[in-house]
Amino acid sequence: MSDRKVPRPHPSVLIDTPIWRSYLLKEERTFQEVNALMDAGRVCGLGLIVGELLDAAESEKEIKILQDFTRVFPMLPESPEAWVQAARLAFQLRQRGKKISLREGYLAYMAQIHGVLLYTPNKALRQAQKALAGKLKFYPDRRKSE
Repeated sequence: MSDRKVPRPHPSVLIDTPIWRSYLLKEERTFQEVNALMDAGRVCGLGLIVGELLDAAESEKEIKILQDFTRVFPMLPESPEAWVQAARLAFQLRQRGKKISLREGYLAYMAQIHGVLLYTPNKALRQAQKALAGKLKFYPDRRKSE
């Protein structure tokens, strides 16, 4: 038996709608980061995010590309009670003085239960991280660079 630790695979990353929008606009830093995540097979999707992207599409070509997200990236399973649990999470955070929307609660809940990192520019979610006792993890982990 070896005492060497087996390297853990990097967790999947759930990319939030604003990051995808930056990527689709080919904003350099975001474009490079998302491409690296895709090359590493680390991107996962969520129906809500794909729906938001489709809703903002400006052409049939964009719609076709965005619809492929559900085939290209593994989609996080969404249980019937997920929205109820997200609302409870948002409520609990509001009770602790962290105001987040139901949408934000849903992203946080889904990322937590599936053990994925959340790639979002959303400051409210990042501020709620402490109240979640570290159960919500982000990509990139800004704490390392701050």
